Amino acid sequence: MKLFITGTDTGIGKTWVSAAVAAKAQEQGKSVGYYKPIQTGTPLGSPPEDPDFIHQAFEGQVKTYCRYCFEPPVTPLVADEKGIIDFQQIAQDVETYASHHDLLLIEGAGGLMVPTTSSHLMIDLIQSLHVPTLLVSHCRLGTMNHTLLSIEALQNRNITIYGVVFNFYPDDLTQADLAIQTLIPTLRPFIPSEIPLWKCLVPPPNQPLTSCFQTNFTLS
Repeated sequence: MKLFITGTDTGIGKTWVSAAVAAKAQEQGKSVGYYKPIQTGTPLGSPPEDPDFIHQAFEGQVKTYCRYCFEPPVTPLVADEKGIIDFQQIAQDVETYASHHDLLLIEGAGGLMVPTTSSHLMIDLIQSLHVPTLLVSHCRLGTMNHTLLSIEALQNRNITIYGVVFNFYPDDLTQADLAIQTLIPTLRPFIPSEIPLWKCLVPPPNQPLTSCFQTNFTLS
């Protein structure tokens, strides 16, 4: 199985959700690989940040891969000064790595409309890979608009939406409780019923990553 992890924005917890999904898969006895085709914002001489997070979280039990790693913390098109990003190479990587695992998680960079090459956006990469996509959305103000726009963009490209994960609830407990109680019920009428909606919360200390999902997350 292959699953692309995208988001409504950058810095909204795609890697954290990737880790939670990987933990769920391992709980089901699946072997998991994690592929970050494009990483930006990595200091020279340091390992790619997101794959390294996954590697550390699972103590090396999840195999990680990264094709293109750039130092500037900017959109891939700007970071890739030599124009080396190649969608065909990424597609070959996906097929190769997927053959080694029961589940291959592919994490994008930024949101759907991030310029990735001089002629393509991140959503073009997703579309070219023909894999279902899990959309990660933050629970801050504005998320309803961003979530619905992202779903519409994916639907317009006929990209299969595996589900939507609402992540990073507010630190303020009053606001967090309000978001937990109202966000999904408010959005549900505007999102096709066949698209699952899940909550993902940071687990308490010493609790496994599998406890992140507060609603029944499933891997088919």
